[in-house]
Amino acid sequence: MAEEPGEWDIIKVVGTTEEATIVVGFLQSSGIDAEAESLHASEFPTDLGDLSEIRIRVPSEQANDARALLDSREDIATGDEGEDSGEPLDDETGEDPPGEGPGKP
Repeated sequence: MAEEPGEWDIIKVVGTTEEATIVVGFLQSSGIDAEAESLHASEFPTDLGDLSEIRIRVPSEQANDARALLDSREDIATGDEGEDSGEPLDDETGEDPPGEGPGKP
C-alpha cells in the first residue's frame, strides 16, 4: 500500500523534552521536517508508561532518511564509524577498556 501524502511516522521515542528538542533540532537542521509528540499531562507523574514517552515524528517520505541520519549521528557519538558501525558496544575480549579497570585511573 502506498503512503499517502501528509502521513507522519514515528522514528524515535525519547524520555525527556530536552532529548526531544535536540533530536528534532538535528533533523530540522538536516532539512527534514520533524516534530515531537508527547502525551504527557502535567497532572500525572512522568513515569506513567506511554504517557511519559515523547515520540519524534517525520513525514513518511522522509522517514528512511531521518532514521539513517540518526543512526549515523549515534555512530559518530559512540566513535563507532568504521566497518563496525551499528555493532553493539560490548568488548569480546572480556578485558576492561583502558582507564576503566579496577585500580587504574
